Amino acid sequence: MHKFKIISLFLCLAVISASCGSPAQTQDDISTAVAQTVQAQNSLTEVAALPTLTPVPLPTLPFTPAPETDSTNTPAPVGNPGCVLSAELVGENPPDNTLLTPGEYFWKTWTFRNTGTCTWNTAYSLVFWDGELMGGLTSYPLPEVVAPEGTFDISIYLQAPTTDGTTTGYWRFQTPWSENFGVGPLSSSFYVQVSVSSSTKLKYEVTNVTYELVRDPLVGCPLNVRYTVYATVTTNGPTDFSYRWDQSDGNEGGIRHYEIDKAGTAVFKREWLISLNDNPVPRWINFIITGPKLKDFGPIIWEHTCLNQ
Repeated sequence: MHKFKIISLFLCLAVISASCGSPAQTQDDISTAVAQTVQAQNSLTEVAALPTLTPVPLPTLPFTPAPETDSTNTPAPVGNPGCVLSAELVGENPPDNTLLTPGEYFWKTWTFRNTGTCTWNTAYSLVFWDGELMGGLTSYPLPEVVAPEGTFDISIYLQAPTTDGTTTGYWRFQTPWSENFGVGPLSSSFYVQVSVSSSTKLKYEVTNVTYELVRDPLVGCPLNVRYTVYATVTTNGPTDFSYRWDQSDGNEGGIRHYEIDKAGTAVFKREWLISLNDNPVPRWINFIITGPKLKDFGPIIWEHTCLNQ
């Protein structure tokens, strides 16, 4: 019905137009206009009859925000946090000048104390600095976190050179911000030092003697002050030796014998009791190796005075 209503409307308009138009317009012109109107209506009807297409939504992609370009969000490079870097070498094994055969493998262990204010962690490293690497790596991460005044051991596996002689390799610490430091007041490099010998019979012996003096009490002028001297003897391998004590007042100890089963150290002590009325002159105590070869590394010397509280 809708279709016929539209056709009727167009016919009416055509008739009106014809009645108002030029007298020369004929019946054929009216028929042609009606036919064109009907054809146009049929085309509209065919278009309307086509099935309606349902749009298919595009797949939704995950949204990734653009990276921030603001420099304030960029992590700053690691730098010195403002603390003090300082270390002390407490001990080592084997000691310097340990006697090894050519190409012999060995572990070198150092014991350190963190004497600074920085807390060391595993981002800190032990790094090779100079000399002979002896088959080791150029860098080793620290094995644990070390707070100020804390101590720790670090060991590395090395190989002695294949030729005879004394060889030294120098090492230091490195921070996460690539600052290097050593041990002691001068932040010196610490080292591995070995002596290599191809002799079928290695000559192990005492290589060094160092001293520590302890005063009891630490301060004051009591009737008696006890001084204790600790002598640390270092050997380059398993050996036995004889020794004696000597001191400035002529009091000598008898000769004694000692045997050590590997390269390392042994500690010996001697006491000297000084009274209040004794002369405040310099005094000394000496630890002397008497055999198998005489070795004198020199005495420890001190002056007895009354120390203020």
